[in-house]
Parts: sequence; C-alpha cells; structure tokens
Amino acid sequence: MWLAANLPDALTVDTMNRRHFLSLTSAAPLLGLPWANGLHASTGAALQPPSLLVLVYLRGGNDAYNTFVPLNDARYRKLRPNIAIPREQLIPFSGTHGFNQALKPLMPLWENKEMLLLQGIGQQEITNQHFRDAETQFTAASPGQYYTDGWLTRALGANVGNRRLGTSQLDALAFGDLDIREGDPMGPFRGDKARVINMQHPSEWLSGRRVVGTQYLVTAPARAIAETFSQPQRVTLQTNFPAHEFGDALRATAELAAAGLAPPVVHVTLTASDDDQHHAFDTHWDQHKYHGPTLTRLAEGLSAFRNAMREIGLWDNTLVATYDEFGRCPKENDKQGTHHGWGSTHFVLGGKVKGGLLGEPPPVVDVFAIDGPPPVIDYRELYTSIIEQWWGGKARGVFDRNFKTLEILRS
Repeated sequence: MWLAANLPDALTVDTMNRRHFLSLTSAAPLLGLPWANGLHASTGAALQPPSLLVLVYLRGGNDAYNTFVPLNDARYRKLRPNIAIPREQLIPFSGTHGFNQALKPLMPLWENKEMLLLQGIGQQEITNQHFRDAETQFTAASPGQYYTDGWLTRALGANVGNRRLGTSQLDALAFGDLDIREGDPMGPFRGDKARVINMQHPSEWLSGRRVVGTQYLVTAPARAIAETFSQPQRVTLQTNFPAHEFGDALRATAELAAAGLAPPVVHVTLTASDDDQHHAFDTHWDQHKYHGPTLTRLAEGLSAFRNAMREIGLWDNTLVATYDEFGRCPKENDKQGTHHGWGSTHFVLGGKVKGGLLGEPPPVVDVFAIDGPPPVIDYRELYTSIIEQWWGGKARGVFDRNFKTLEILRS
C-alpha cells in the first residue's frame, strides 16, 4: 500500500498544475508515492503515476433521447408529448441535437475536448429485465452465455504485473449499491477473486477514512485488507464537491488518489438519493420530475471530480466512463415515463480523452412501449479499449472473442 505516514495532519493541495505537484512530491520523498522521486530505484527509468479508471454505473438505464436531445425530429415530440425537452431548455450543439441543460457543468470538458460521447452503445441482445441484462453487462457475456466472473475480475487477473495498474493492495473500491441480487455480488467484480471493497455509503468513509465502521461488503481476497485499510492523513482539496452521495464518492476518490492510495479501479453507482432507482434513471413514471435532477447530480459530481484531479495534477492519469444495463424506449408510456429500451448514450471523460462523438445517436422509432433501436457500438468495444489503450494490457481471453478498439484517447 502507498502510505503517507509522514505527512502533516492535513495535506493541503493548492490549485496547482501537474509540474508544481510533482515538484512538491519530489521535494518530499516521504510522501509515500512510488513516483515521488521521479526515477525507478533500480532501473533509473522515469516513473509515472498509475492509470486510474473510474466507472460510473447509471443504475436502471439512462434515457439517451433526453440526454443528447433531437432538435428537429417531429417524431420525437410526437412520441413524447409530455416529456420531450423543449428547445429553449437545451444547450445547442449542432443542427440536429442539443445537450440537456442539466449537463451544463460538463460543457467546459466538452469545449476542451476532454469528453467523448458514445452514441448508440449497448448489448447485442437484451431481455429488458434488470437482473439478467445487468448480469450480462457485468460479466460481458454474449447472448446465451453465462460467466461466473465479472469482466473486470478477468481483466485485472489477465493484466497482473502491468505497471500502469500500480501497486495498491486493492484491485478496486466500489461506492454505492453494487449487489443487485444475492446470487450476483460485486457486479463487474463478481467471482470472489479480485481484491474489492464495496462501501455502501461514501459519507461514512469520509467521516472516519477507515473501512471498519462503515457499512461494507468485501471479497474473500480483500477481507484482511478491509480490516486495516484507511487514509491516515486527511487531504484537503480546494475544489468544492456537491453535497450528496455521488459527490462524496468522487471526493473520496480524488483524496485517495492525492494520497497515493487509490486502487486501479473505482466504481461508483449513481441512483436516487432515497435508493429507489425509479427516482433516478429507471424512469417508468414522472420522468420529468426525476431524470433532469439526476443528470444534474451526475454532471456536477463529474465536473468537480475533474477539477479536483486537475488540482492534484492527475487528470491526465484518469479515465472516467459511464455505463448502464440498457437505454430507454423512444416512446413515452401512459405514466409520463419511459420503459426499457436498447441502445444508450454514454460519456468517457479524461485529460487524455479524444473528445467528440462516436457512433450514431439512437434513432427515434415508433415501437412497442418496451423496445428500441439496437446499438451500433458493442459495449465490449469500450471495455477492450480500456484494457488495451488505457491500461496498455491485453484483452485476448477476457471476452469470448476479440473486439475492435474505439478511438477514445488522443494519439
């Protein structure tokens, strides 16, 4: 574990660029960061901070149509007479689409080309049932296939020793609800092989910065680690985070990264503040009441996280990706909501991300109340890109076949 045992009681990280931060750590080798001295002790090679992956699970299935919104599609407004977003409430993007105004905090990332929109991403086939489709997403299985291990369990196991994954005692930390049923613990980390701690409430971690004393779940390989895992010294960031569980989770992640304690993967589940996923992304009724505020929490939290990681000089070493089990139907239901659909739209963020658009926005088609157009991007193409481009590892053997990579990073 990367310990910071010789720091003062509170390490204040001023708004500084990466060079300032690294010069500070070079002047303080007792900081405990393995790259603090800048050179590998035995080889003399330059050291770089490990690559951090932050996965944000939009539990319940995000509505692509009211996230990246069609502007001039008459069918969109016909099929959604009550929940279509008015043009005056959109952030103009192009002649065809606009961003939901709830995403305004993310616009600086878009303008700085640090945000990539994956349009029409999803699974090849879905059942439109949360348990099975989430299980398929977590395990990256093909239709009719069943894995006992999560895709990240397999990916981390296949890339042990990769320097870019760092040397943390843990493979992953997860904040928020991850167990969607008793037989499928730990979502993409299922299989009880990876060293994972899942803390249900990030606010509990921030109160004591120890796993012990929080409500948590743990895999067998991480059981002993959980008993002692802590952040001995507090890191004070100047970036302000929103005061909700999602903001707390991202604040905790940034502080752990600043202290050199972040594992290779941090997983954050975003759902409703009352833990009812129908009041967040699973918008079967009153969508106008719940979806926009949830997107605001997403955007405010990710914007603050980006600012904090820039503050500590680690934004270029961070990749954020959102995902869900399926999208929403293009057609409004009789309760002014949307039932389950198929292809979705998701975000990839980071200092090295190749900002822009990939894929095609899900077309507005008149279908049954539960259905939608199929995806144009297989979600395993994103996972393959994470493994091979972000980690510099190998995806062969992680999935049942090879998938192409997406251009998610700048060359």
